[in-house]
Parts: sequence; C-alpha cells; structure tokens
Amino acid sequence: MANAYTATSDLNTLPKYYSKTFLERLQPGPIMMDYCLMVPLPAGSGTVANFPRMNVSSTTVSAYKLTQGTVISTEKIGDVQISATIEQFGNSKAIWDLTELTELSTEVEETVKEIADQAKNILDKRILQTAYGTSAIPFGNGAANAASGFSVQFADLNPSATTFSSGQTYMTPGISNITAAAVRLWAKIMRARNVQPLDNGFFALICHSDTAMKLQADSSWQTAYQYTDPENIRKGIAGTYAGVLVQIDNNVFTSAVGSGGATVYYSVLLGHGGLGATLLNGGVQTFTKRSGDQDTSNPINQFITFGWKINFVPTTLNVSCGLICATVDT
Repeated sequence: MANAYTATSDLNTLPKYYSKTFLERLQPGPIMMDYCLMVPLPAGSGTVANFPRMNVSSTTVSAYKLTQGTVISTEKIGDVQISATIEQFGNSKAIWDLTELTELSTEVEETVKEIADQAKNILDKRILQTAYGTSAIPFGNGAANAASGFSVQFADLNPSATTFSSGQTYMTPGISNITAAAVRLWAKIMRARNVQPLDNGFFALICHSDTAMKLQADSSWQTAYQYTDPENIRKGIAGTYAGVLVQIDNNVFTSAVGSGGATVYYSVLLGHGGLGATLLNGGVQTFTKRSGDQDTSNPINQFITFGWKINFVPTTLNVSCGLICATVDT
C-alpha cells in the first residue's frame, strides 16, 4: 500500500505568515499650507472666516501737501473683507476583527498612517485648486487668467497668443521649459506689483520635481550653486535664486495640452498675502471606533473603523500676489 504524505499546504492548522514590512506609500507630501496665511476659527464662531485687507492709501504727492493755516480733512479707514465658508472633508476605513485578533498590529498602524497622509494631501490639493481657480482643471475656460485664481504666465510665450488656449499651442519642449531667466522674470513681475516676500524673505515657487530638476540643469542656476552647501536639496527645497525659494510639491497640476501633446506643468509663485486658509476646531481630527451596543450596523463587533475629518477652507486673498507659471519640463 502506497504511503500518503501530507504536504504543508494540507495543514489547515498551520498559521499563515503575513509580512509586517509595508512598502512605502507612493504619494507626495503636503506642502501648500506652509505658504498660506493661516487664520484659526474658534469653535462657536460660525462657519465663515473673514480675512480683512486694508485698502491702499493714495500716494499722490500734491494731494497731501500741507498748507500753513489750513486744517486737513480726515479720511475714512477703508478695508475689504474677504470671506470663505468652512468646508468639511473626511474618510474612514474598516478592519475586520480577525485582523486585530491575529495581532497584525502593523496593519492597524499602517492604516492609521495611510489615512493621515490622505488627509494631508487632500488639503494640499484643495489649496492648489484655490490658487488655480475654480475652473482651472485644466484651465478649460480658455481665458488668460484662471477663474478667481492667479494669472497665468507662460514660459517663452509667443506674443500673438492672447488667450490661454492659444498660448498652449506654443508650449514646446526645449523652448518653453523653466530656466533661471524665467525665474528672474517671474520675480520681476511680482516686485513690479509691489508684492512683499513671505516671512522667510523669499517668494515661493511651488513646482513639480520635474520642473525643479530641469531648473537645476540650467547653466545659470548651476553657476549660482557651484560653491554652495547642498543642504536645501537634501531637505526637498531645490534652492533659492533671484529672491525665489523653489519648493518641490508633486501635487502641482500637470496636463498634456502643450504643442504636440507636451506635458505642461503649472507651478505656483506666491508672495505674502496671496493665499489664506483657516481651520475650525484645531485641524485634522482622527477617530478609532469599535462597535457599541447601539450600533446596529455592527451588532457583534466584527470590525473596527478608523477615520479622519477636518473643517477647513483656503481662499485667494489677493490675486496680484501670485502667479501660475506654465512650463514644459519633461
């Protein structure tokens, strides 16, 4: 009689081994909130955040020349109230009770980390949407300026292109890419508008890593960094040039709408007072819940839920304090 051999795959009593080493999540990190003017909204203060902005006083010299014996007339203080209504964002995920019972604690830990990353990146993209404008995916309204967002500045734009749609046809690889000269031009535009730098003393160019790498290949950029410490590059900051800090954020919008289907990258150049954001009730809230007696959807406690929620809204404070810089950088 032949012997019957039992293979390990036949033993249902053997526990299955699950790797507790998770692969790195391939998603960009949150950046944009660092470059917004943050205004907290305390609980009980309603759902509308207001950002006051003073009107600019006249600088006509002759209007303010004093005459001896004549008392001047006072002017009204004027300000503009920019308001934004709080929006809610959130998500949740569930883990089956067997996962917890088999002590796959890493699964639980990674789930919490993953939804936290999701929350941060949704906020990052929501701020970018505000910079681009409500009709700016991908600026399909055909106008030179994104609706309610910052104006668009093309790299090497043909002078005959007067609208966004016609400008796209001149976006050509090798011609319309980012350069040190383009960064100087964008900084020049901001300074001509009397836009103030951010608190760190720089304008911030939020750009895709492709754009940053293309800029670092420019000879003028390389000359400026020939003898400097590369510490900023190690921190994810591509560097500074002409008063502009180059910050990598791969949530920056791209679209294959250039000449011959070339990918156009829409970097955001920000100065002080360009964007604002407000958080209600302190920021991101996280929730871990096991079923209770009153939860009829989970009567025998078969799963655990993890979730996040935030009350948040970004807004454009001054459209003159930012630019959308369109380049082809592949």
